[in-house]
Amino acid sequence: MKKSFFLIGLSLSLFAQQPTPYAQETARPSEDWVKNGIIYEIYPRAFSKAGTFAEIEQRLPELKKLGVTTLWLMPIHPVGIEKRKGTLGSPYSIKDYYGINPEFGNIDDFKQLLNKSHELGFKLIIDLVANHTSWDSKMFTEHPEWFTKDSAGNFIPPVSDWSDVVDLNYDNKEMRRYMIEMLKYWVRDIGIDGFRCDVSEMVPTDFWNDARAALDSIKPIMMLSEGQYPEQHLKAFDLTYSWNFYNAVKDIVDGKKTTVELDSVLSREAAAFPKNSIRMRFSSNHDENAWDKPDVERLGAEGAKLAAVLVNTFPGAPLIYNGQEVGNNIKLGLFEKFEINWTKKNSYTSFYQKLFEIRKNNPSLAGGDHQTVKNNRSDHIYTFIRTDGMNTVLAAFNFSNSERTAQLELPKIFSLLKFTNAFTGKTVAYKNVKKITLPKFGYRVFVVE
Repeated sequence: MKKSFFLIGLSLSLFAQQPTPYAQETARPSEDWVKNGIIYEIYPRAFSKAGTFAEIEQRLPELKKLGVTTLWLMPIHPVGIEKRKGTLGSPYSIKDYYGINPEFGNIDDFKQLLNKSHELGFKLIIDLVANHTSWDSKMFTEHPEWFTKDSAGNFIPPVSDWSDVVDLNYDNKEMRRYMIEMLKYWVRDIGIDGFRCDVSEMVPTDFWNDARAALDSIKPIMMLSEGQYPEQHLKAFDLTYSWNFYNAVKDIVDGKKTTVELDSVLSREAAAFPKNSIRMRFSSNHDENAWDKPDVERLGAEGAKLAAVLVNTFPGAPLIYNGQEVGNNIKLGLFEKFEINWTKKNSYTSFYQKLFEIRKNNPSLAGGDHQTVKNNRSDHIYTFIRTDGMNTVLAAFNFSNSERTAQLELPKIFSLLKFTNAFTGKTVAYKNVKKITLPKFGYRVFVVE
């Protein structure tokens, strides 16, 4: 769903300077494939001409070659007709949690896509819209007592602008049991590997805790929260959205803030979140693409690549939205049919392939410590080291729209080490690293040995 509505309710602790009680705790453990993964978001309607599971399945070898590891399918369930928006309706207006949107195929087609994904080594998660359903949903028709009413006794949407959906009432224990059994069905009987949970902050955390405990009894999964409540990391979720990082990058590119804001992102997260919390980093997603602009339009061609490199080297787990790997510049609206142009000739595909290869070959980028490297142009240039003790990476970014040179305050031992440009494979002299020149919106990633 469009993020601006639920951001109003974000925990103020995320932006607090003083540590919260959650910062003294440790996040729930996650599987290695979660911690080391690269998430690829698929909007089935826009991914191909027909928009079917079969066409997604045909493209799996390409995604394997791209280097992503976890596939996230936006909602696959039937879309409501009553009060629907646009011609096709929002995929987040769910009519039947157990059903399949006939636009995409049937349950057998989905199972075939899932099985092929597993054969190729992917994990596959689906979008879960647990906060509301369509007005003509199976649940609303059969159990209207499970939904929220106002003081006048009228059923209501969760937010006034979300007129195509009706709010679920989590005070109802019977409804909670239904929802948990439904989640277990998709994991136990169908075999998916987890859920991305839409507007998760509008659903009580104790429900998510109960749901995760029930799912953990079946098999290891991934739970991705669209929200960013620190407490979600304790029992329920592996990852939360880092809208704060997205907005920081946008403000720095726009010249509203300096690169110091990125250090502020990390310090504020450390003060708010449990230790070892995994934040999902992104430079686009279906909301930002549809409601704002595609990354190449908002950040420019060079800026989009810089942001992608930062997403994959900054602490956290990276996301790529379908079409970013070909520089898609089309808004993929949620209520109509839009199609990504996969035939565009550009350098984005090979860029992303190399970027994901660099991430996989350097384990410090997934689990290493982050250390900011001071430089004399921190208004525009951001430099940092990631290291896990065995593997070390130095990254530099120029957020300016003109060439910049900066003097880096590197550890003394770095003068004795070897620097390899991770993108080109070429050795770079220490003097050209310590005093680095970057083109507009340029970046460098060095493997340090």
